[in-house]
Amino acid sequence: MDLNLSDSTPRALLVEDNLEYAEMLRLLLAGGATPAIRLTHVPLLGDALHSLSEEAFDVILLDLSLPDSQGFNTFTQVYNHAPHLPIVVMTALKDENLALCAVREGAQDYIVKGEMEAAQLVRAIYFAIERQRTAEQMRKLTLVDELTGLLNRRGFFSLGKQHIKIAQRANRQLVLFYTDLDGLKSINDQFGHFEGDQALRQIASILKDTFRSSDLIARLGGDEFTVLAIDAIRDSVESMLSRLERNLGDANLKNSQYQLSLSTGFARFDPQGAPDLEKMLMEADGALYTYKRDKSDP
Repeated sequence: MDLNLSDSTPRALLVEDNLEYAEMLRLLLAGGATPAIRLTHVPLLGDALHSLSEEAFDVILLDLSLPDSQGFNTFTQVYNHAPHLPIVVMTALKDENLALCAVREGAQDYIVKGEMEAAQLVRAIYFAIERQRTAEQMRKLTLVDELTGLLNRRGFFSLGKQHIKIAQRANRQLVLFYTDLDGLKSINDQFGHFEGDQALRQIASILKDTFRSSDLIARLGGDEFTVLAIDAIRDSVESMLSRLERNLGDANLKNSQYQLSLSTGFARFDPQGAPDLEKMLMEADGALYTYKRDKSDP
């Protein structure tokens, strides 16, 4: 069975409270005649969420019935925590309908405990990883800006709405920044559109250096960019804006032709209010307009 997806051995996080079953799976996946899979085992949902925050995995094997979480809620919490990892749900025969529900909501596959041999289990895991990778590649083709590698408008609204729903359920703070590159037309007119594209790429790089990998960063079009900062506490907005200015200043020290400048506005998300990404974007755009007006006043 030739299922090698890469040179590295896939890492699986097994979330299972039955220690005997976990040990059986570990022995099944240890290698031998089948491709090896490195298994990390945790017995609780809380342990799983911690491991996902601290380590990199290729797939999650998830029992839905755990001491600290039961049923579909188990899948929902893991999926919300790691939406881009393939999840293979493990279930007893009597809970097969629950597993099918999880598949409809984003799980890659499910297995019924005790009904799968080693080769079938390994195949299910590898195919789940491959399907997730294929879906991720297709997502990038439609949701990523070709020039900068950031999310495009469609990608930002698609993922942003998901993040807002998650933030509302988890009572998390979000801040949306709306920014544009000042003087892009002047750069294009004076140095050509190739240099204008380079300036846009530089801004994308500055934004990625400024914000966290978990934040959503997008080019909405033209010279307009936006960032949805996740878990942003109220007093961190100023520090994020200061870091953005520092990174912009560092980039300008290396550029002798022209100086990059950004105008930025922001809006906060209220977890208690109705989730509305478009409204947040309009508020941030209004703040951006006010900033530009104040900056241009003598």
